[in-house]
Amino acid sequence: MLPSFSILQKMYLGDKNYGGIYNRLNVEEYLFPEDSRELKFYPNATCILRMSAVLNVTTERNGSKEGLKGYHYFYERAPLLEYLKEEFGKPIVSNNTAVFRGQVGIMFVDIKDGDDSKDCSVLLWDGNGFHQAKGVLKHKNFISAQLWPAPTDGCVIDVNVKQSGGGTCFPSKAKVEVRSGKKIPISELAIGDTVKTFSKGGEVVFSHVVTFLDQAPDHKGHYYTITTEDYIKLTLSEAHLVFEFRPLSAKLGGNTFRSVHASQIKPGDYILVHVPTYHAPIARKVMSVSTAERFGAFAPVTQEGTMIVDGVWVSCYADIVDHDLADSLMSPLKSFYNMAPQTLGARGLNVHGYLKQVLRPIGLRILGKEKFYQGPEGDETAGKDNTITSVYHQ
Repeated sequence: MLPSFSILQKMYLGDKNYGGIYNRLNVEEYLFPEDSRELKFYPNATCILRMSAVLNVTTERNGSKEGLKGYHYFYERAPLLEYLKEEFGKPIVSNNTAVFRGQVGIMFVDIKDGDDSKDCSVLLWDGNGFHQAKGVLKHKNFISAQLWPAPTDGCVIDVNVKQSGGGTCFPSKAKVEVRSGKKIPISELAIGDTVKTFSKGGEVVFSHVVTFLDQAPDHKGHYYTITTEDYIKLTLSEAHLVFEFRPLSAKLGGNTFRSVHASQIKPGDYILVHVPTYHAPIARKVMSVSTAERFGAFAPVTQEGTMIVDGVWVSCYADIVDHDLADSLMSPLKSFYNMAPQTLGARGLNVHGYLKQVLRPIGLRILGKEKFYQGPEGDETAGKDNTITSVYHQ
């Protein structure tokens, strides 16, 4: 049996970009003397090294290399997987990632035609996402995930997002464009700033920030990263709404889009992005979806109810699947902003009571609970179809 998950977390050499303290060079410096480091030959081998460091391998194994203090480490994926199977038995295998919700341990994500030197595919799974690393959760060539479970020391990981209404946020480093043309981190936005978005008719406009649903710079949480075919990357919480483009919908006889939760987006879907040379949204195919821990949680609300974040057109709302309904329920607060702009700030605290006592209960009565976020494994739900004529679909 693997060590307890809390021990695995403490020993894992977390990636500095995702909440850890070790960059690529730090990993080798920590594990090997200078004259035996090999990462110049393995540009992304740190994922395997980081994982093998938690296993305390004290004897030479196939494909391992001795490092400092007499421990042995793996540079390549195949020998590491072989070791895991020999020492800890057969993993839990499924092609449905929902099976692993609430379970913890070491996970291998198997991608068809994956590249060992590029794929970060063996990671710590904490029941809700990957610990201090970025891993592919959904991919057009996804085959299966394999999990070697770890004991939890009696600690229950709370993944019941239904109780909290899901996440409404973007991490601190997500960027928006203000009227001056400068792109700034979303953490630097303030009430009264204007950010770029599209109008309901698909035209570029700038819209005032009227309030924040949340502002938590010290928050550390799991986020989804959606990557398009031209490498536009959007990172946001799993219950946040994005706009899925539906080319030539048979239902409405034209191009349509609808709001869906971020966790429902999968490779092959289309989302609407902004490219500076175009004055209307452009549909781009999603190539992969991954999860990682990120810092900060920010959820600005604009008068338009939408914004462009990291080049992607998104809703300002989450949890409730119907963007138009959520936006209409926020109308009283938007009107109040015109009378007292700063009153709705307060790091989102003045808005939370309205959301909890008014917006969500009304939405539940109108739509029913099935139209609210049910978790990544829940049935697919979406807002109503909206026809859009000003869109480029290439």
